[in-house]
Amino acid sequence: MSREYCKIFAAEARAVPGFGEVPEIIPLYLIYRPANNIPYATLEEYLGRPLEPYCARDWESGGSQGEPATSEAAQKCRTFQHWLYQWTNGSFLVTDLAGVDWKMTDVQIATKLKGYQGLKESCFPGLLEQFAVSHQCNTHCEMLGLKPLKSLETLYPMAKAKGSKSPSSGRKAPSSTQLSPQLQKKGHPSPQGSRKSTSSLKAIPRSPETADTHLDSQLATQERGSKAQGMR
Repeated sequence: MSREYCKIFAAEARAVPGFGEVPEIIPLYLIYRPANNIPYATLEEYLGRPLEPYCARDWESGGSQGEPATSEAAQKCRTFQHWLYQWTNGSFLVTDLAGVDWKMTDVQIATKLKGYQGLKESCFPGLLEQFAVSHQCNTHCEMLGLKPLKSLETLYPMAKAKGSKSPSSGRKAPSSTQLSPQLQKKGHPSPQGSRKSTSSLKAIPRSPETADTHLDSQLATQERGSKAQGMR
C-alpha cells in the first residue's frame, strides 16, 4: 500500500517542472519455500549499503520532525508524508522512511481509523496528530501546492464526520418550482376511487338476457289485458 501511494506521489511530482528526483519504496516479495520449516519469507532488493534514516519517529516523543532536513532525499520524504497526509484527509501516514539514495525500504504505517483500506486494526493513531503539529513545510511542499497542515487540522474532523460521499449526495435538491413527489401523487385520482366509480357504473346497465325477459313479461301482460277486454 505504501509503495502504491508513493508511485502516485512520484507521478504528480514529476509533472512539476524542476522537482527533480523522487523517492521510491522498493517492492517487497513474498516467497514460498515448501522444503523449509518456515515456508513463507519476504525478499527485497539488496541496496549495498547500510540504510540511512530519512524520516524517523524521534519526533513522536518531542519533535525532531520540526528540524529542517539536511539532504534533498530527506526533504522530499517529508514532502511525501505531507502529501500523503493531505491525500488521505489525515487518515494514513508512512513513517520510518529509510534507504539508500532514492530507494526506501522497511517503512512503517500509521492509521487513524480501524478498518482503513481493509486493515484490521488502527496503527499508532497518535503519530498522525503529532505529525500535523510538528511538520514544517519545505520548498518541495510549496512546489506541489500543499497547504500548511496546522491550518487543515480544523478541516479533517469535518472530513472524518462526512466519510465517503453518499451516491445521493451528488443529486440536486428539487427547487421550489418543482412539485414534490407527494403532491404529484395527490394530483392523480386514486386507483381505488376509479375502481369504485367503475363498479357503480357497471351496476346500472342490464345484461341483454335480463332486458329481453323484462320485455317479454311486459308483452305478456299487455296480451292478457287485451284478451280480457275482448271477452267482456
